[in-house]
Amino acid sequence: MQKSSYEKKVLLYSGGMDSWLIDKIWKPDVKLYVDMGTKYSQEEIKRLPADVVVEKLDLSKWEREDKIIPLRNMYLIGIATNYGNEICLGATAGDRVLDKSPVFADIYEQLLNYLYQKQHWTEERKIKINLDFKRYTKAELVRAFVAQGGDMDEAFSSSFSCYTPEHGKECWSCKPCFRKFIAFALNGYPFTEDIIDRNVSYIRKEILPLIESGTYGRKQEEDEIMQVLSFYK
Repeated sequence: MQKSSYEKKVLLYSGGMDSWLIDKIWKPDVKLYVDMGTKYSQEEIKRLPADVVVEKLDLSKWEREDKIIPLRNMYLIGIATNYGNEICLGATAGDRVLDKSPVFADIYEQLLNYLYQKQHWTEERKIKINLDFKRYTKAELVRAFVAQGGDMDEAFSSSFSCYTPEHGKECWSCKPCFRKFIAFALNGYPFTEDIIDRNVSYIRKEILPLIESGTYGRKQEEDEIMQVLSFYK
């Protein structure tokens, strides 16, 4: 392959709210989905646009009860370097895992650029891990999409963020669902009473105790959560 073929922007794409919005805002050359064999992978795959490149890397045996796969983004970025030099990790302000942190991105960039020195199997390449969207909360990401002319209804219905789908639909009782709820509620999305009730119940039971004890650890997002709770007293 010629060197120019790597001068591409690659988005690690899941079809969740963050990557769906970043695709529209950032406009990558390649959208890459890695099927890790998780319990929710099949629901994600069913919804992928036709232009998404799909690779397989079965990490399901290391999936924890809370759905975290340790070091997941390290593996995914490594695969993504086969498609381009700039890799966008769809991290937002509320993401706490260390493999979505600026420190991780800097260290891993250095490692990848060491490995991609000119040698018998590759020309010299410069890898960049893009974390530009980490300065946005999810609500701000929705706002940025709408500000550039995007349709909020399309963003809501086309993105899928759920760990425990129910009959092919979002459950609205898990962490990704509740974070999507917060983002769209702050942008005035007209939720049904059922979705409101499920999310408010989840927040009061699972999230509020963490905020009150100081262990939730997402200050900007905490303020947004409390603001949304004030909408639905």
